[in-house]
Amino acid sequence: MLREFLKVITEEHNILNLFWFNFHEVDEGVYRSAQLTPWRLKKIIKKYGIKTIINLRGNNKNYLYKREKEICEEMGVEYYTVALLSRSPERIKKHELEKLIHILKTAKKPILFHCKAGADRTGFVAVLWHILNGRDKKWAIDKELRLKYLYLPWSKAGKIKRVFELYDGKSDFVEWFDKNREKFKEFKSSKLGDFISDKVLRKE
Repeated sequence: MLREFLKVITEEHNILNLFWFNFHEVDEGVYRSAQLTPWRLKKIIKKYGIKTIINLRGNNKNYLYKREKEICEEMGVEYYTVALLSRSPERIKKHELEKLIHILKTAKKPILFHCKAGADRTGFVAVLWHILNGRDKKWAIDKELRLKYLYLPWSKAGKIKRVFELYDGKSDFVEWFDKNREKFKEFKSSKLGDFISDKVLRKE
């Protein structure tokens, strides 16, 4: 465990994730979190009976990615990786978004999805989950993009909130997203918000 402890610190450059997991329920059988340490991940899988984990950080070959994948294989949990971008959602690839939505619609529950801090990319997927299940987008935004999750709407991650504010709530989300990418760039963040996000919280 000491080796894993040191690996988390040296690779993640984020001591916060050792003690604060940002674990919350999104819906019945659906959970969100930050990147969990290997020992905490095992406990969460057992306690909540997790059947599917979605890593929103992409196919990162660092130590935690490898351990998470190994633990899922050992414990019979389906494991997926999807590459999302919180600061520049306009650059999210269409095929990744299609992949994500397919997983959300077909994966075995209980589901857990996470990014590094459990705030921005995770917040994006939490709002998307509610929209895919027919819920009001404003309600979903207010519920899932909150300061208590360390989501900072005045940082570059504010683009995520802007995406859903612009969405008409009726069109196919992937097609609408693909056609309106340039509009997401119009959001302007604050220097303070970006400093807290990048330097203090060390988000990706």
